[in-house]
Amino acid sequence: MAPVPLLVFFALFQPLLICASKEDEYLAFKKCLPFNCGKLGEIGFPFTNNTSPEICGPYAVDGCHENSQRIQLVRGGKWFELNNISQAGTISITEEDLRGHLNSNSCDSFNNLSLPPSLPYLSIQEFSNLTLFKCDPSVNFPHRLGLNYTGCKNFSIYYTRDTSLPSPPPTCSILQLPVNKTESYGDIFRLLTATFSIEVFVSRPCYHCYLQRGECHIIEGKFKCIHSIEESKKLRLKLGLGNLPPRNV
Repeated sequence: MAPVPLLVFFALFQPLLICASKEDEYLAFKKCLPFNCGKLGEIGFPFTNNTSPEICGPYAVDGCHENSQRIQLVRGGKWFELNNISQAGTISITEEDLRGHLNSNSCDSFNNLSLPPSLPYLSIQEFSNLTLFKCDPSVNFPHRLGLNYTGCKNFSIYYTRDTSLPSPPPTCSILQLPVNKTESYGDIFRLLTATFSIEVFVSRPCYHCYLQRGECHIIEGKFKCIHSIEESKKLRLKLGLGNLPPRNV
């Protein structure tokens, strides 16, 4: 039997490959429907079940059939206890390690939270932060901030009620931690809180990409929607498959 030219083979089987690919995408997209998740009620994009594909949304939620739920702000990242999701996209979360440190008055409380960085199509905005200056005990802070905590062996903490902040000495680091403004500023461990609200934002182009069953990416500094229905249609046209007559079964 004479060998079949590669180009002929590709032309014969490419429509079947594209159809199979689109069927797989459709089955995957069916998993992206809104779902009930315990006390949170019905939720959907940009939140998705932890067992669903990443195409369903960037924020994975777990524990929907348990008493408490948790969320990842980036796939494969740290889990946070999830307390509430508002219709406006504001979520209330708890950082469990920080809660333990604050409850035990531990000096490990004084480290920045590891929230994922914002992207041009996806951003996270945190509310109600308190700025702290973490300095070597030997540093003589040149400004009278009025409030400090010196109970840690390797550093001292300085903070203030004022919104205008001085520039710290070079040897001091700046921390931003969630604050409970109903508590007294005199007790730093009660003033800080492990439960806080953040707002998640998805740009309009990225949301449109999701509706087209695509994935949002930044490629060479520009937003790209890949693997979408629209992109697949353009590919079919380039391959000359856009107007193929239906196959007889």
